[in-house]
Amino acid sequence: MTADGRAAPPRVWSVSMVRNEVDIVEAFVRHNATVLDGMAILDHGSVDGTVEIVTALAREGLPVRLVQSAVPGYLQEEITTSLAREVFLGTGADFVLPLDADEFLKVASRTEFGRALRSIPEGMHGLLRWLTYVPAFRESPRGILAILKGARRVPEERHVFHKALMSRALLDNPDAMLSNGNHYVASTPHGASEDAKPHARIRDRFAAVAHVPIRSPAQFVSKVAIKKLGRIAANNDWRPEAASQAAYEAIVAGGSPDPALLLEHAVNWSVQRERWIPASSVELVDDPFLATFELRHTPPEAADPVPLVLAAAERMTRRLAMARSAGGPGRAERR
Repeated sequence: MTADGRAAPPRVWSVSMVRNEVDIVEAFVRHNATVLDGMAILDHGSVDGTVEIVTALAREGLPVRLVQSAVPGYLQEEITTSLAREVFLGTGADFVLPLDADEFLKVASRTEFGRALRSIPEGMHGLLRWLTYVPAFRESPRGILAILKGARRVPEERHVFHKALMSRALLDNPDAMLSNGNHYVASTPHGASEDAKPHARIRDRFAAVAHVPIRSPAQFVSKVAIKKLGRIAANNDWRPEAASQAAYEAIVAGGSPDPALLLEHAVNWSVQRERWIPASSVELVDDPFLATFELRHTPPEAADPVPLVLAAAERMTRRLAMARSAGGPGRAERR
């Protein structure tokens, strides 16, 4: 309770697993910090300056905690679930939301957001709508703020995904884990959505997650290629029908990430390939989500994807070589 007898607003933290997000991580933190009580960010081997920017933001006094991980595979669900448990235990948070660096909370107000959270039944997790935003690729806006401000929303989502909003009920079940890209809380590790306990859906007008999956050609290439390598290392590759697999195949086939290709993948992001529609048939709508702030640490251009992909490949190859030399998993048979 507050001093005047009113119910205290729910305390909400986010947990994130990031890698090589130098062009967007500052905007991600500054925006979401206007809504959240704290942000725990786990860096997964960035080599582009992401760590330095998050550290600088923490020094400014923004409510962000940096954690670093050397785990080679892209074990997103396991890592973010573990980090969420630590946040619940260490901060007393009422809810923890997994957010990627390209996701921005879109709320009517902090007050309305708090009311929506208080309506979630005791012991139940929540769900927020996952809204796809598409930048104006043909206009080549300069800088991440221009890209985000110019992004427009897909009018009707054709994917089935929401973002999970974990309650403290996570602590009651040691086997519970975020699953399927952090889109729901499964009752068992990697459990199917059909077996998960019911989640409470929050209406879009109170809160949603604005998702900007593609923001530049360089980011598109590095994002898809590095995630592909990480998933292979974790033995958790994308399914053939996954949108991310389609993006990877387009890059490998030599398809230039020109505005037309980026637009096609953006408007169909997370939609199974057989259900894709022409980008020309989608009328994007204006629905701004970005808070007002200035950037202090972000470089003007996205990082070249080639060094980032090579660094990821080298890191994984070295770990494989170390495992083989130590006689661990993956050691080649001697004949």
